[in-house]
Amino acid sequence: MPRYPWTDGPEYITQCPIPPGSKFSQKIILSSEEGTLWWHAHSDWTRATVHGAIIVYPNNGAKYPFPKPNAEVPIILGEWWKSDVNAVLNEALVTGVDPNVSDSFLINGQPGDLHPCSNQEVLFFSIAKHKMIVVGIDGSYTKPLTRDYIIISPGQTFDVLLEANQCPDHYYMAARVYSIALVGNYDNTTTTAIVQYRGYYTPSSPPSLPYLPGYNDTNASVHFMGSLRSLWDAEHPCNVPLSMNTKLIYTISMNTFPCANNSCAGPNGTRFAASINNISFQSPRIDILKAYYYNINGVYGDKFPSIPQVVFDFTSEYPPLEYETPRNGTKVRMLEYNSTVEIVFQGTNLVAGTHHPMHLHGYSFYVVGWGLGNFDKNRDPLRYNLVDPPLQNTITVLKNGWTAIRFKASNPASINTFKNSSTHVKEKISRAIRNSKKIEGVVFRTREDQAVIPEKMWLITKMKLLQILVFLLFGGGIHCQASIHRHTFVVKEALYTRLCSTKNILTVNGRFPGPTIYAKKGEIITVDIYNRGKENVTIHWHGVKMPRYPWTDGPEYITQCPIQPGSKFSQKIILSSEEGTLWWHAHSDWTRATVHGAIIVYPKNGTKYPFPKPNVEVPIILGEWWKSDVNAVRDEGLATGADPNISDSFLINGQPGDLHPCSKSGTFKLTVDHGKTYLLRIINAALQEALFFSIAKHKMTVVGTDGSYTKPLTRDYIIISPGQTFDVILEANQRPNHYYMAARVYSVAPLGNYDNTTTTAIVQYKGYYTSSLPPSLPHLPGYNDTNATVHFTGRLRSLGDAEHPCNVPLSMSTKLIYIISMNTFPCADNSCTGPNGTQFSASINNISFQSPTIDILKAYYYNISGVYGDKFPSIPKMVYDFTSEYPPLEYQMSRKGTEVRVLEYNSTVEIVFQGTNLVAGTHHPMHLHGYDFYVVGWGFGNFDKKRDPLRYNLVDPPIQNTIFVPMNGWVAVRFKASNPGVWFMHCHLERHLTWGMDTVFIVKNGKHPEAQMLPPPSDMPPC
Repeated sequence: MPRYPWTDGPEYITQCPIPPGSKFSQKIILSSEEGTLWWHAHSDWTRATVHGAIIVYPNNGAKYPFPKPNAEVPIILGEWWKSDVNAVLNEALVTGVDPNVSDSFLINGQPGDLHPCSNQEVLFFSIAKHKMIVVGIDGSYTKPLTRDYIIISPGQTFDVLLEANQCPDHYYMAARVYSIALVGNYDNTTTTAIVQYRGYYTPSSPPSLPYLPGYNDTNASVHFMGSLRSLWDAEHPCNVPLSMNTKLIYTISMNTFPCANNSCAGPNGTRFAASINNISFQSPRIDILKAYYYNINGVYGDKFPSIPQVVFDFTSEYPPLEYETPRNGTKVRMLEYNSTVEIVFQGTNLVAGTHHPMHLHGYSFYVVGWGLGNFDKNRDPLRYNLVDPPLQNTITVLKNGWTAIRFKASNPASINTFKNSSTHVKEKISRAIRNSKKIEGVVFRTREDQAVIPEKMWLITKMKLLQILVFLLFGGGIHCQASIHRHTFVVKEALYTRLCSTKNILTVNGRFPGPTIYAKKGEIITVDIYNRGKENVTIHWHGVKMPRYPWTDGPEYITQCPIQPGSKFSQKIILSSEEGTLWWHAHSDWTRATVHGAIIVYPKNGTKYPFPKPNVEVPIILGEWWKSDVNAVRDEGLATGADPNISDSFLINGQPGDLHPCSKSGTFKLTVDHGKTYLLRIINAALQEALFFSIAKHKMTVVGTDGSYTKPLTRDYIIISPGQTFDVILEANQRPNHYYMAARVYSVAPLGNYDNTTTTAIVQYKGYYTSSLPPSLPHLPGYNDTNATVHFTGRLRSLGDAEHPCNVPLSMSTKLIYIISMNTFPCADNSCTGPNGTQFSASINNISFQSPTIDILKAYYYNISGVYGDKFPSIPKMVYDFTSEYPPLEYQMSRKGTEVRVLEYNSTVEIVFQGTNLVAGTHHPMHLHGYDFYVVGWGFGNFDKKRDPLRYNLVDPPIQNTIFVPMNGWVAVRFKASNPGVWFMHCHLERHLTWGMDTVFIVKNGKHPEAQMLPPPSDMPPC
């Protein structure tokens, strides 16, 4: 639209909307465009259905720069919602969350025959058994590029030659999503059409499906996009600006805005937003073009920054939380007429890093460079392609990456540039922002020498407010549930450096710790697990009770067989009464050392926290790091029979802290404002050790544990066992400075060694001051200070209010006493390196659990015999002085078995965990899947069934799913067996689990359908 922005179309940018019953004649001025373009609505989300193709042929007397094809066919990829699309938008704007996903993708308006009864993502597109030759993009020709697939962003167009050179048959053309963002929900469908050859033959049924890259295959994406080149011939020259007089760096970010009383359904009660250079564009009430042309004041400002106003590590795994909230503004950027402009679009990892398809109205631009990480203005321009870069109008900026474009500002106009959503219909997201009055954007004002309209015109840059992530369920049928939040976990190896050395570790989505799952109480989440690693894996949702649905609970060979390399399993997570901090982790071998992350469960809509809402919430994940491969450490321990090698350091949010070598730069830092409160969601993901945790000169108030609220408990420190979580309020009320948060081991075992290091992170106050060097260290109890542990754990109490009642079972129908012991097994010729040539083992009631070769749940559900026995003893078969300093040696050796305990539905159960001093008495964090329980009592020595129950707390005992049984002591828990299924119980010290300190409960079905197990999903992993 050279020099004529008036009919370009974006609402409130170059025009006001056309009211119902009205008319507007729009003049379209073509210039250098040649190839495929398109038209679409630019109001609300109406372009979901209001769109079509624009085909621009060569001038008369000119021809295609490739052999003229025999036929030309528009292929329009789109999306379909069963609901009214603007109602979907409006609901999202009211709640502040991601909009509901579409119900299918479309090819030329049809979902395809993979859908029954048969606008928002980047898509892979392919045709079965046929190559495609790309010859144009966005109305410009390219050098021919032959590929099996293309990757196409919302708003982009490609001209592709297809040669019908295969055996006559029917072949699918198909499209499915490319998405790498880690939060949100998304359309997971595949859309198809059919290429059918003419002639007489029996077609394949169904037709052949094409190869499409994996949904998050960034390599496939960049392999395609990075190979695009302009045609660059005499008729189609490539005039890349070389001398730049205007250089702009624009950070493009996801953000959040606060809502009154935290009433929105985005992260922590906020509303999703997005920004460019931390300014979220706000639509004016009249269009900017009119305001400029008629010199109307107060509609826009012209001070949009050329570079980010705040500079930080944009692609850091943990970007500063204080930059998550942008500022609103209707800001524009002025450009001189004929100036040469370079824009570097820099992606950030704020809130939810993802790719961004950026579109510029009124111009095509040369895509001169791209890369991952932070743009380096000294190094990266040296790698620019200034010879034949592709000429485009929409470009995908990679997740946590950058793209550099160049153009000459020779078109004075009000030009709209915006970020297309990561979904196929780009403007929907942009419009969502616009209508919510939270649009990030900038306007460039261009001066020109001779124009038929004002000598200063405008170019507007916009970006989406919301982010909709899409994933394809392919090969196992189509499963589309828009009301269920969906996430994708790709289990794969990644290189990480800690403690001066680098190794491959198993991760989810390349992140360590892994992604956080956010949900509300009572919601359902689906996580698609893709195993791209080398070993089997399963994922467990620790603390989620999964009512009546043990199938996706996760423990290997208990409720499922493992997900094999190259395979996929969709795990449905059913939340019920949980509220607070939980977590997920691998449940195969020792892979959970690096495969773990947080689950944050917010109060359901209409409810709130039972304490003053904190200003900020921060996951704090404690872990362990081995320089060696962690499963090699495990395997060596099993081969020798000895205690496995200890870890080399503990971690806070994946970092050892600056007390360790080569660790200062990566140390986790929590930036705080004086006077604000911070909810620390603390998780002990360590494999082997309980940890003391404290923050220098600051009190902490515990308000929850294991996904349940507690009465406030203020302490200088906490003790947290592997598997446990605590919700802790930190008030930033000290003198501005730097303060260490730190964790170190609690261990009382007389034998064995343990990691005696201290891990640290830094709490740093905002402001201007000279910080202490080094920061203040907190007081932490001594390594074996048992008094400190019980002084903390013994004071935990359930909240016990009207919204969070405490329903302790009082009349018990099933009483169990389980002794938990260290043991040994003999080795041939005393060849092992455990005590006296034996190998270490562990047991419950003197039975060391032995995993079967198929999962117990399958055996139970399908009545497969020979997999397990159901005679697990209710009490120890051998009674002795369990906590004696010299227990009988004959009880040191346990027996192996796969025994389970069957519980009647709705029975009331009490378990007394009794520690022993066999071999090496120590503490044991016992975890029960499928339930939480009331911790009604604890003590030291042997449990006395007559005396000790008289001291039970039956009023407000804490509700937990993982309980710390002290060395040579006991703990009593109670629960109601109202969740039918197969549920694992084990010590959460990984070596004890490996040695056999575990067992299984089978809870029988009740009489009524709502009291019975749900059927299994169709894609259970095979054994």
